Amino acid sequence: MYISSLSIFAIATAFASAVVNAQQVCNGHAEFCDKPYDTLTYLLTHNAYGYVANPAANQACPVNTQLTDGVRGLKLSAIKSSNATTAGSTADSIQLCHTSCSILNAGAAVDTLKVITDWVKNNPNEVVTIMWNNLGGFTTDAFAAAYNASGLTEYSHVQAYGNFTWPTLAEMIASGKRVVNFMDEGTDTSALPWLLPEWNFVFETPYDNHNESAFSCVIDRPAQPDNPTEVMYVMNHFLYGTLTLGTTVIEIPQKGTSNVTNGESSLLKQAQTCTQTFGRQPNFLEIDFYNKGDALKIAAQLNNVTYTAPSQLQCDIYEANAASSQSRSSSSEATNQHSVMFGTTVLLCLVATAFSTFL
Repeated sequence: MYISSLSIFAIATAFASAVVNAQQVCNGHAEFCDKPYDTLTYLLTHNAYGYVANPAANQACPVNTQLTDGVRGLKLSAIKSSNATTAGSTADSIQLCHTSCSILNAGAAVDTLKVITDWVKNNPNEVVTIMWNNLGGFTTDAFAAAYNASGLTEYSHVQAYGNFTWPTLAEMIASGKRVVNFMDEGTDTSALPWLLPEWNFVFETPYDNHNESAFSCVIDRPAQPDNPTEVMYVMNHFLYGTLTLGTTVIEIPQKGTSNVTNGESSLLKQAQTCTQTFGRQPNFLEIDFYNKGDALKIAAQLNNVTYTAPSQLQCDIYEANAASSQSRSSSSEATNQHSVMFGTTVLLCLVATAFSTFL
């Protein structure tokens, strides 16, 4: 039987394509590749940038570590710097802060966006979501400048207004446009088509929760979404305590209870309740201290896949190393302080001796 070289090439190409497709994974699972973006649950870290040693920090490790562990959504707050009277429009105008840059300042947003860009480049089969709280009232010029400077613009997905038919993860990966960006206020899709108005595509449950019984499955923002049965939703699941300093009230994340808050009796329970209430699973589980509790496992469970836990999360390793470094630093400071005190004591003794001799 005669088989032309062209036929052999066609067969080989088809076979290679089938092998690639068979081996492809999307966000860590082959099962996700044919799933539309809006049908899956993603773990979303609240104030993802806030991981420094600060009582106002919501996470324990940097965003690239979070992404490596399996987080696929990052919530960021755009704030004016402490000495800025107006919202600027340069690449470094947007600061990542918790309420105020005088409380927690993680620096210019463009630096964090560069970290995200590097991670996205190095992980070509992953789809990532960024959600912005535009608390500083920035125009799209500032976001365009920061995204262009970071290199993230080229990966940003465009979804037409009113189009609730999302591509599959495999389609987004194939297109190269695998970063979805939402913002709560101040979008202008004619200027930046990839910076999507959150409330046109997503609603959120209440976020100002101070105890476990406060979690609920009601629509909080926007008050009356135009298409509540068609849009995605964020299930906010983190707790706040409050600290008052003079006239300033600071909301303090509750790290000490995060194992419970991010566990099955709390996080999974609310997710199941919201699934019944809204008729579909949550798209985003927004949490603090994702490395505590069972958040990654619960997200996988909601997506009907098995979560294979590593021996240790990268965030746990980072947190342990940071604590060890801080301990050594504190020990060094204590030693230096002791040396200064000892030296001062010796000097005072010498002065006292000399003074008594003079007398």
